[in-house]
Amino acid sequence: MSLVTAPALALVDHPCYRMDTDTFKILEGCKRASDGTLIVAETALAQLEYDADGLAAVIAGKHHYYLRRDGRHLAVITYDNGPDYFEEGLARAWVDGQIGYYDRQLQPAFAARFDWGWPFKDGIAEVCQGCAPGKPDADGHTAIEGGKHYRIDRQGKILP
Repeated sequence: MSLVTAPALALVDHPCYRMDTDTFKILEGCKRASDGTLIVAETALAQLEYDADGLAAVIAGKHHYYLRRDGRHLAVITYDNGPDYFEEGLARAWVDGQIGYYDRQLQPAFAARFDWGWPFKDGIAEVCQGCAPGKPDADGHTAIEGGKHYRIDRQGKILP
């Protein structure tokens, strides 16, 4: 007799759920593979309702994604129980363990290289290196603690 352990569960593919419906229906033809990649069939892309920027959102596992009609997709951070908002035209995403900023075409504004980053406001974002999530509070909000904090412009240049 063998027992299924938690690491084995990590190998399971996760279906995508539509965020453009009130009931979070499964999006047939879309899944998040065990390696973290999103696999989306053309038939799945055709089912989605896209916003004025040509974007739709899905959730697979614990990850939120923006998708474009051509199949391009980006795993973005979760914010307010959904995909990160575009602030001043940029959303935040994890790339190889670093935060990066992406436009509505899902193209990087500059290389991802920060341990955390906050949204842009008035052309400036606060970022940090060596920081880490703290303990969640009673409402499930997690503060970012420690590290060195910087302010950057929209090209990723550190400001004085």
